[in-house]
Amino acid sequence: MLDHRLVKKAQNGDREAFLALMRENEDAMYRAAKAILRREDDVEDAVQEAVCRAFYKIGDLRQPRYFKTWLTRVLINCCYDLLRDQRGIVSLELLPETGYEDDRDTALDVRESLAALGENDRLILTLYYLNDLAMKDIAKLLGISEGAVKQRLVHGRRRFREAYERREQERRAVSYEK
Repeated sequence: MLDHRLVKKAQNGDREAFLALMRENEDAMYRAAKAILRREDDVEDAVQEAVCRAFYKIGDLRQPRYFKTWLTRVLINCCYDLLRDQRGIVSLELLPETGYEDDRDTALDVRESLAALGENDRLILTLYYLNDLAMKDIAKLLGISEGAVKQRLVHGRRRFREAYERREQERRAVSYEK
């Protein structure tokens, strides 16, 4: 649970309070960025940029209780800025990165199924299920109605279930062949 006093301290220039807020929201920021961006380097860049922007703009936050929603909006803007900057750049990386990958308490099959979804489905499911944001907060964050959030969740769940079941069938087929 977010301590609103910590937000107020950070707004008044307390760096330790700001760092505590960032540590508290680190996993949620990572998951939200990962839902939009594919490459680990891009995720790290977007999170780092969001932390910097949040540090300089936290004074603009009017209501401390909306800190998590505000921070997520800052992060999403950073992700889309990064994607806009990369438009037209063709990546030569045809294979996924093989370096260190943090599990972030999410099972591999769930991550793979999420990765198979479109960006909108990944984002809505991540914000709702992994980052525990309320539908009204997601609606405000994305600039859509709560009804639209509900619809996107329904469609996203269905697509996730289909992707998950496809992966399970593929795994069974591979293990059956062996």
